[in-house]
Amino acid sequence: MASTKYGNGTNAAKALDPSSANILDPGTFGGKVRVMQDIAAISATTNLNSQSWIVVGGKLPTGAQVVKIILGVPGTTALSSSGSIVVGDEGSANRYMTAVQATTATVHVGPNVVGGMGYAVTGTTDNYIRISGSADQTQLSTNSYKISIFYIVE
Repeated sequence: MASTKYGNGTNAAKALDPSSANILDPGTFGGKVRVMQDIAAISATTNLNSQSWIVVGGKLPTGAQVVKIILGVPGTTALSSSGSIVVGDEGSANRYMTAVQATTATVHVGPNVVGGMGYAVTGTTDNYIRISGSADQTQLSTNSYKISIFYIVE
């Protein structure tokens, strides 16, 4: 059976035909991937729920595109029956990860939200990534979350 090429991806087609009409956004091809790593510590007296959050990493530059977030959950003493967390920013609490479990040791790789993959930071309410509980009844206590935020800049 002969193999068949069905076409090129949108950006591959532009790269193959580098005309003035096919200019790629900065960082699309050959962009620099940078990473911020942080640890969000939650103590027994600072429970994390949907009304509270921890800012992680530094300020994302305007125009940066978030391509991956890795969240290490060491296993948490959940004070409710459903311990789950979200990763987002001030503009959208779950822009990058929505309702990932936080009651047993695991690693979550995201974004697990379609709009979060390749999200371009606008510089309004989205320069800082934050972790919070996914619901009012969710309270997480006594552990540290490790997070790595990968983003592309020119």
